[in-house]
Amino acid sequence: MAEWATLKAEKIINRFSDSLGIQCLIVIGGFLTARANLLGIYPFAIAYLAVLGMNMKKWILPGLTGITVGLVSVQDFSVFLEVMPSAVLGVLAVQMIKESKGKILLLAGLTALGTLLPGLGVSWFTNGFGVESILLVMVQSIIAAGFSIIFFFAFLHKESLMKGNFKGEQGMVWILVLAVCLSGLQGLAFGKINLQITFLGFFLLFVAYKYGAGSAAGVGAILGFLLKWNLGIDNLIDAGLYSLLGFMCGGFTRFGKMGVAAAYSASILMASFFVNETFLTSHLYSSALALLMFFLLPGKHEKFFLKNKVMPEIETTVSKVKTVGDLFDQLAYGFQAAGLESRLQPEVPEMMNTLVDKICRHCPDSNYCWQQDFHQTYHFMYDLFAYEEKRIQRNQTGEASDQINQEKVPVEWGKCSKLEEVMLAAQFILEQEKDKEVWQKRLAINREALAGQYRSVSQVIGHLAQELHSQHNHEDGKPLVWSRKHKLVLDLGIGSFIKTGNGISGDNFSSVSLSSSKNALIICDGMGAGEEAARMSSAALTILEQLLSTGFEPESAIKALNSILVLRSPEESFVTVDMAVLNIEADQARLIKIGAAPTYIISRNKVDAVKTSSLPAGILNDIDIPAIDIPFKDETLVIVTDGILDVAKRKDDWLKEYLKNNRSLSSQDLADSIVKEARRLSGACLEDDGVVLVVKRKDLAGNDARN
Repeated sequence: MAEWATLKAEKIINRFSDSLGIQCLIVIGGFLTARANLLGIYPFAIAYLAVLGMNMKKWILPGLTGITVGLVSVQDFSVFLEVMPSAVLGVLAVQMIKESKGKILLLAGLTALGTLLPGLGVSWFTNGFGVESILLVMVQSIIAAGFSIIFFFAFLHKESLMKGNFKGEQGMVWILVLAVCLSGLQGLAFGKINLQITFLGFFLLFVAYKYGAGSAAGVGAILGFLLKWNLGIDNLIDAGLYSLLGFMCGGFTRFGKMGVAAAYSASILMASFFVNETFLTSHLYSSALALLMFFLLPGKHEKFFLKNKVMPEIETTVSKVKTVGDLFDQLAYGFQAAGLESRLQPEVPEMMNTLVDKICRHCPDSNYCWQQDFHQTYHFMYDLFAYEEKRIQRNQTGEASDQINQEKVPVEWGKCSKLEEVMLAAQFILEQEKDKEVWQKRLAINREALAGQYRSVSQVIGHLAQELHSQHNHEDGKPLVWSRKHKLVLDLGIGSFIKTGNGISGDNFSSVSLSSSKNALIICDGMGAGEEAARMSSAALTILEQLLSTGFEPESAIKALNSILVLRSPEESFVTVDMAVLNIEADQARLIKIGAAPTYIISRNKVDAVKTSSLPAGILNDIDIPAIDIPFKDETLVIVTDGILDVAKRKDDWLKEYLKNNRSLSSQDLADSIVKEARRLSGACLEDDGVVLVVKRKDLAGNDARN
């Protein structure tokens, strides 16, 4: 999950990196850092622009624009004259930095140098050189160098902001960046609303709601102390007040947003009554706006406070589960290797040794044949086995009689005094090896099937171990998800009929939920009709439901079903499987058809039929499992059994033509109309069972997703 969250964050950042929204954020960042100051020193904009110039050159112009507007809003020409040349020189200097291990130190050094030289020049031009002015310029250079490292680290780990799981140093860096931005809001107000207090209150509410009392108290202390960057007694008072405010809000997170908002309001009133009455007038309207922004914040709160901490017993259990999974994986490799080994055919020399031991060993001419005339005897035996193997094949096809006819054998074989016994023994050995080979092949196929099931079980156990570990582990943090609730659901219509004269259907269907956004629709059609077909299809459907619910992938579940049917069904019986795995979130569907009838896809302008040529499950040990991925956004899927299609005694596809004329119906109405039309075409004499499933997407209000 951690790798997926990182990839998701990178995709979001890359998607919007060139957008107008990101450029506006860069402009706002430049504006705020240009206004932020420390005891009348303005080093933050210089560091900000230097970092943009090193790795994000496309953002230099938006950043420079924001800095210019921010410096103009300060309404002090001397500040503009000090900061702007330093910022421009700094961004030009960092262009020389190339990829190396020491680029952070080079960034800090060049930023300090770019700040120092213009600063000294401006100081000499305005007031002349003095000890105080030189010290101020040096302090400004040092602070600019330090914050260039902080800004660089923040941009380097921007994925942590998207995921919401800061580590210690990442969280501290982003809090410092936030403190600088809040400092840049000082003095900005709209009527009685102080923007600095508004955004400070909003961030305190968010941190308290998302991360609890401890984190909110720490953030409140840091932001309160650095709110004005004056480093006086007021900073300590603000640090204490906002730390208490964050702690109070964080203590009520289990009551939801209303509880956090009530704690925030009560804390503001207490601070105004017991500490400072002016606190109320300066915070009332601003805090109200902060509360409004907090309530409008999207996303669903995760009740992480109810989860237990990781205990050694849980870690031990996870380790044992992983070990069991690895054991099944090794068993799978072992059975697969054994299956390959048992497929090896016996060599002719091995069969020749058996023949010699049974016949030639007791022959008086044995020494002559195998010592004085070895090569000729060896070739004779080799040709004999080839001859007998061909004759056995002809016997199996009925092309020759079972009697041994010595007149048809080569003349030179007549030198053997026990030719008839040798030929009978060779025939017996070959037939024995053939029987043995048949059983070995069957054993090999079963071992390969068992190896596949062991491998699937290993994957399921591995997934279970990952889920068990992630559900009880707090150290990776909680993902920050800003999203709206899903508004799309599946609209499913079902129709069916039973063969005329029967009381039970051999076609069964089911729906299995795989996750919050994935669902599997399954239809199983047993061979024939009646009770036996119903028993087979119901058993197959139950097996698939159990495997999918356990965590098997759809293809692995069908392979397991096929192996089970082959092993437990001595008579000829099979089941067709038609499965559609629907993913609402990804707007995609996967069709898996094992000997099933076509599936129809209704789009805006056409109707397509998806067909495969695979065999049903339960016939062969190894079957092909075709999987077809299709878009599932505006489409409607119609899944049927062969009983629906076979009602019309004609070659053309009646259902496809019918769907073209009735595509606007709802799912259930369409399913009912298909069943009704099938009954009409059959002439009231249904020769097979039939099932039809119709599925499309719609919103929670019941409107079709295509509208």
